[in-house]
This record gives sequence, structure tokens and C-alpha cells, in this order.
Amino acid sequence: MSNPVPKQIIHANPDKCIGCKKCEIACVNAHIDISYKEAKKRGLPVMPRIKVVKVDNLKYPIQCRHCVDSPCANACPFGLITYVDGSVRVNERMCAGCKMCVMACPYGSIEVGVEGETSFTGRKNQASAKKCDLCRAWRASNGREVCACVEACPKHALEIIDLSASYVELAMKMSATQLLRLRQTYRE
Repeated sequence: MSNPVPKQIIHANPDKCIGCKKCEIACVNAHIDISYKEAKKRGLPVMPRIKVVKVDNLKYPIQCRHCVDSPCANACPFGLITYVDGSVRVNERMCAGCKMCVMACPYGSIEVGVEGETSFTGRKNQASAKKCDLCRAWRASNGREVCACVEACPKHALEIIDLSASYVELAMKMSATQLLRLRQTYRE
């Protein structure tokens, strides 16, 4: 029997999050060729694929949950969002920016826009869908085991977890409430 493909997600613990947004900055740095600070200084658009939401005293990072039966992939009229090797991926180069995926995502984790330095690509609409890609390219080019946001979090509120791991392994990392929510989200 072959080993299952790892199903990784970024797990956020709201009890530890202080809302510093260092995860957002690290995400931008991992996805554009210049630093967040330099991009802001030059007035370039930046789009973190993780967003820290603040409601009253609760601060919570939100990002793609890489759903197996992805509503965003089902909604894409061009088939440019696919579930491959345990994660949901967007073909940003071909994306038309129609925002169907934005409307379909139950977590609000997809945005459509441009980022960094843009050049004319022949399309009238240069915007494309942006969502968490688990920093695959950044991790590969930098030899990292975890995503940029996880690495940058000063309070360790974020961690990359493998949902194909045993229930016992997951239970040791999460509270009962978090485990229940996770089970409800990823029923297969």
C-alpha cells in the first residue's frame, strides 16, 4: 500500500495570536521579488495570502484551508484552480480575474488583484486570484520546511500540520474545540 499524499494546512491558534501581522509581511516577502517595506515605499500593490482579522479582543489569521472538494475549484469556469498533491493551486498566469472563486470560498481566503511590479501580459485584466499556496516555490528555493508565515510568527500561533497524520498526533497539537472544527471541515 502506498503512502497517502500529505494533506498540509496552516493551523492557526487564536489564543496565541497577538495581531502583529508579521505573518502577512512574511507572506508578501515570499511571493514578490522585493521586500514588503520596499514595495510599500514604491507604492506597489501587495497581497498577503494570509489575513489577520480582528474582532473585539479576538485576532485570527485566515488563509486557504485547501479543501479536498474545493468550492473555489468547482466555481472556476476555466478550470484554473485544481487540487493537486494535497493542496489547492491557482494557475495565476492564466486567471482571468472573474472572481467566481472569491464568491465560492466559504473562508474568504481568496482575493483577486495584482501585486509587485507588473508588466503588460497581453491581457486587459492583469488581476488574478491570489490564495495561500503553502509557499511551495519559496520553500523549495530556500530549503525551508515551513511556510513563511509560520516561520515569522513571534508567538508560534501558526503551524503547518499534516492532516494525513494520525488522529492522536493531531489531538496532541490542538484543543478539543479546534479538533472538532477541523473534523467538521475536512470530512471526506
